[in-house]
Formats: sequence, structure tokens, C-alpha cells
Amino acid sequence: MKRLFGAPKQAPVAGPAPSLQDTSARIDTRVTELEKKIAKCDEDLRRYVGAKSGQQKQLALQCLKRKRMYEQQRDQILGTQFNVDSLAGAQEQAEINVMTVEAMKAGHQDLKERYTQIGGVMDIERLMDDMADLNDEIYDINEAISTSYAVPDGFDEASFEAEFSALEEEMKMEALAGINSSSAKPSYLPEAEKPAEEPAPVAEASRT
Repeated sequence: MKRLFGAPKQAPVAGPAPSLQDTSARIDTRVTELEKKIAKCDEDLRRYVGAKSGQQKQLALQCLKRKRMYEQQRDQILGTQFNVDSLAGAQEQAEINVMTVEAMKAGHQDLKERYTQIGGVMDIERLMDDMADLNDEIYDINEAISTSYAVPDGFDEASFEAEFSALEEEMKMEALAGINSSSAKPSYLPEAEKPAEEPAPVAEASRT
């Protein structure tokens, strides 16, 4: 059978499909080529139009037909490019959506793990209660440490404040009366002892 019909032809291995971006770039190249051809036709038309010979007129008509053909091809390929670009935009949007969903899933899982490490609401409330109890205990400890145990018996904070206020009023009255109390010594302080007089120096006896 192989001798009669020969070996079957193997189908060509299909390569990777072109991307939409490559297809759009290829269309841009084709559109540029058609624009150049249309511009060449316009240049030829300006040269042929106005000629009196019949041959020049035929050339102008042929050139006009080519121009219309190129314009039709350009418009068709531009429509194709619009569809390709629209599909490429939808593809990019789909990729962004997939990436966004994956990021949201990963963020959601990370958030769940973090709150699992924190614990439930009961654990948080228990922690806050413990912190409040600790704060009260610290306050009691500080108050106990700051209590002065060297105060004499019968010392009253309220009486001390009243005595201090009376002393302030007395000082104000003395200031109004012109009495300089800055040099006055409180009565409860002892009198300063006068320094003892030094004995007069004895004259040294003259040597005989």
C-alpha cells in the first residue's frame, strides 16, 4: 500500500497561537502599508487629472479604482483591528479580575489566621478584665508605697491645709501694712548663738 499510494502526509505541527497584541501590531503594519499606497494613488491622480490624452484618462481611472480598493481594504482591516483590540482589552480585564480575586482570597485567609491567633471575643474580654484588675492593683501598690510613715501622731492633713491658708493671709496683711517679713525669723526657730569673742593676742615678751 505504501508503494502504491505513498506514505501519508503528516499534519504540520501547529505552533503557539499568536497573541492579540501581536495580531494588532501586524494589523498596524498592514494599515500603514495601505496608507502609503493610497497616498501614492493620490499623487498619481494629481499627475493624470487634467491631461488631454485618452491614455492619461484611462490611467487616472485605473489609479482611482486602486485607491478605492486600498481604502476598502483599510476600512475592513481597521474594523478587524477594532474587534481584536476589544478582545485584548477584555482579556486584560479578565487577567486583572483573576489577579484581584486571588489577592483577595490570600488576604482573606491571612486575616482569618491573624484573628485566630488573637482569639475569640471572650478571650479579648478576659484580657481586658485582667488588664483592669492589674491597673487597680498597680494603683493600690503605688498608693501604699507613697504613704509616709514618719508623720507624727495627731497630724491631720486638713488642719495643716487650714493653718497654711491662715499663714498666707497673715503674710498678705503684713505686706499691706509695710512690714517686711522676709527677714523675720519664725518664732519656732532657735536664736542664733553669737560667736565667741577671740582673746586678744598676748604680746610676745621681748628677749633680754
